[in-house]
Amino acid sequence: MARPVGKRGESRARLLQTALRLFGERGVNGTSLQLIADELGVTKAAVYHQFASKDEIVLAVVEPAFARMAELVREADAAPPARAFDVTLEGLVGLAVEHREFAAAIQRDPAVVQLLWRDPAFVEATTGINRHLIGADPTPEARIALAVAGGGLMIAGMDPSLRSADRDVLARVLLESARAVLTPHRAAPPAA
Repeated sequence: MARPVGKRGESRARLLQTALRLFGERGVNGTSLQLIADELGVTKAAVYHQFASKDEIVLAVVEPAFARMAELVREADAAPPARAFDVTLEGLVGLAVEHREFAAAIQRDPAVVQLLWRDPAFVEATTGINRHLIGADPTPEARIALAVAGGGLMIAGMDPSLRSADRDVLARVLLESARAVLTPHRAAPPAA
């Protein structure tokens, strides 16, 4: 028999943790609301009580990363112009290391990427990050370099052989690698 859902906040957090784990293991498209309910030992109706759709669950799972992305843009905006690139890149690497499981889930499902690009918070944060890394009007080469660096950060989250990697070592190597790829194309600080 399915367990009743407990306190709403605890139930929601448990549901999101379970969804994140399943998204990482099976991809978003391979994870049904029924599977989430089964893993939690609740009814599908209990899942629907918390969220109206799987898309809502996906957006709730990524909300902490969105919030950190927006915070990162604010930090870079407030930094001295000569430091904005480094503040952004260091923050982005930290975000990738902190949210490796979600990076793995995104990489698996192009439909999730499309869902994210429909979310204004994601678009705004991504645009701000890109502006600090490669400028507001980047060259094609800069966009390619950003795609290479971003892909490397995502794949690091997806690679099962890196799951047990020391976080500090992973962050250092990712930062060095992304910096090497992006520095030739970095956004020029505004002229004083």
